[in-house]
Amino acid sequence: MKDFKDKVLVVTGAGFGIGRAIAIEGAQRGMKVVINDICAETLAETKKMIEEIGVPVVEFAADISLAENVKKLLDITLENFGKVNICCANAGVTLPGPIWETPIKDIDWIVDCNFTSHTYAMHYFIKQMIEQGDECAFMNTASGAGLMVSASSCMYHATKNADVVQTEATYLAMKLRGITNVQMHVLCPAFIKTEIHLSDKHRPERYAMDDDPYYQSDEYIAGCIRAAAGVATGIPVDSVGMTVFQGFEDNKFYILTHPEAAYGMVPRTQAILSGKHPT
Repeated sequence: MKDFKDKVLVVTGAGFGIGRAIAIEGAQRGMKVVINDICAETLAETKKMIEEIGVPVVEFAADISLAENVKKLLDITLENFGKVNICCANAGVTLPGPIWETPIKDIDWIVDCNFTSHTYAMHYFIKQMIEQGDECAFMNTASGAGLMVSASSCMYHATKNADVVQTEATYLAMKLRGITNVQMHVLCPAFIKTEIHLSDKHRPERYAMDDDPYYQSDEYIAGCIRAAAGVATGIPVDSVGMTVFQGFEDNKFYILTHPEAAYGMVPRTQAILSGKHPT
């Protein structure tokens, strides 16, 4: 995809961070924009930034991990602009710790936000794109963590790996069926200066923190400190939108903010090929 002017961009998780950067980059390229986030306040800030660029923008504050809200997001897009050309399923959260200590509701929360919401978006928006028949693109925001594994943040790695695989599988499914009008992409960023380490601020009410002792544990506190330290070393988020749109222009399936992140898969691949345990 080379021409973006007057095409329609939909971005989830656009209230801040990577989602906001993608939405603003699309607006600067003359796109009509639909933005979603669970946080109405920060979403309104993103909308104001886009309005100042001078392109049409519609906001929809809702929990995108619910299928009915994903369907409503598509309906709002079609009601306002009649089509969708790019959808970026970007909403995501993180949580530290091993699986045996992670509270069950947090397992559900991170799966619903990082993976299920993206899969719902693929279901509804790709179907619409295929029916339109014009040039379209769909992108999931996974992570460099989706190309590797580590001993921390087990659920984050699991859901981000699932994001990558779902995107790969969908690309192959369309190729097998001769569907050529929809580009597929997966964004795998490494450390970016966002608020991903503050995910607890954006929990849906049904996953609100309670008195579970895990939240006072050394494991949880140390994990939050590690996440904050990693984010602090990241690159500015402003550059990510340009990287994403360059990926659209070049039709790159794997879009990396840090090319070296791809080497994170090497130890895992070598272990599989050699029959060894993970390293």
